[in-house]
Amino acid sequence: MKIFGKKTVLLLIVLIITACEGFIDEELPKDMVSEEMTFNNERMAAAALTNIYTLMRNNGFLSGNRDGISYLLGCYADELEVRSQQESGYRHFFQGSVLSNNQSVKNLWNNTYSQIYAANNVVEGVIASTALSVEVKNQLLGEALAIRGLLHFYLTQTFGNIPYVKTTDYNVNRNMAKTDVGEVMKMVKEDLLKAEQLLIPLYPSGEKVRINRRVVQGFLARVNLYEKNWSAARAYAELVIDDALYDCDALDKVFLKGSKSAVWQFKTAVEGVNTLEGGAHIFIALPVPNARLHPVLLDEFDPGDQRKVQWVKQVGTDPQNTHAFKYRQRAATASTLEYSVIIRIEEMYLIVAEATAEQGDMETCSSSLDVLRSRAGLPRLDFTDRQSAVDAILKERRLELFAEFGHRFYDLKRMGRMNDLSIVKQNWQEHFRVLPLPENELLLNPNMLPQNFGY
Repeated sequence: MKIFGKKTVLLLIVLIITACEGFIDEELPKDMVSEEMTFNNERMAAAALTNIYTLMRNNGFLSGNRDGISYLLGCYADELEVRSQQESGYRHFFQGSVLSNNQSVKNLWNNTYSQIYAANNVVEGVIASTALSVEVKNQLLGEALAIRGLLHFYLTQTFGNIPYVKTTDYNVNRNMAKTDVGEVMKMVKEDLLKAEQLLIPLYPSGEKVRINRRVVQGFLARVNLYEKNWSAARAYAELVIDDALYDCDALDKVFLKGSKSAVWQFKTAVEGVNTLEGGAHIFIALPVPNARLHPVLLDEFDPGDQRKVQWVKQVGTDPQNTHAFKYRQRAATASTLEYSVIIRIEEMYLIVAEATAEQGDMETCSSSLDVLRSRAGLPRLDFTDRQSAVDAILKERRLELFAEFGHRFYDLKRMGRMNDLSIVKQNWQEHFRVLPLPENELLLNPNMLPQNFGY
């Protein structure tokens, strides 16, 4: 991971002041300031926090570019089929030839730990501040803890045992050892639960571009689902569903700037710019320049599924030359039309459906799933047994959440069905359930050894 010292902190503060890129509207002073000054000024402290959203949007797990997990894990699983013969990180993901020196793996790791460092810097600065109001301290601390928790969640679900970093202290961080996945998940929940207590349901900005209590509760629903805590997963998901601020929007509006479905979005850099996802997935000419939707994904859609009509676009005469069309803008427009949707209410209905299926409440399971199926123009499914319900939910998750933040990969992994990928991945191996730890990290810190099995 990238380890920083106090000199770097001062540089980061200057970058924070000058690079928050639209997440806040106030004009901020651009001269050199100290770390203490930053967290004794509400606007500067807010800039330090909101800059992390910019970092996450541009690089790392949640970025919509081809180095984010929407693209990488889409190629790794069975959502995207790479057609380009050029060497690239995502092509290695598609081929199942990811090694510890893979640049995309290194970028995921380093960028994410840089973001965690920035979150820890905010946590420490806000706690130490004597000038910020209680309300501002709670909001900034809650957001920073939530970011720290969710980033470690993605790291451990992707790499397995990892360090859980809670400090900016260089001497502590440079020698940190890995923590067991179970313990990491425990600390993830601790950070999210603290954030839930600190935050309120209202957004701190006029748009859904910063984390509020509902965002945290949505992630707590997911974390509890992954840990098979069915009652808690259902309860948290229903808290989001019951909030009148959110609703399942029409299929052609889910990924718009003003989407009712969105619980959390990334704001674009400047007005007129649209999402990184649009630029990564959309192609307008043949041959396919990078990757297309995998034919096995296309075959999963039932006849009449409006998600295929609205979210899949064919290029040319071959029906297999398609790209994800959830985001429809690949270039700038007169005004920004789309924001990246990080978490949305449809996932909450899927969580309720799965949790209630596991609890034996088939009526609620069917009703929850029907919210999405009816919008897609499909008939209701009524279940009489757990297995048929879980199989149907896995399929619905695949079709509802394709090309979004690796849901397909993580779903197969948590359900013990990773070997399903061997049907389309001839060289698929069991150890592919985690990525290799970056080679350079093992060289810098022997406490990170051993390398993940199989690599």
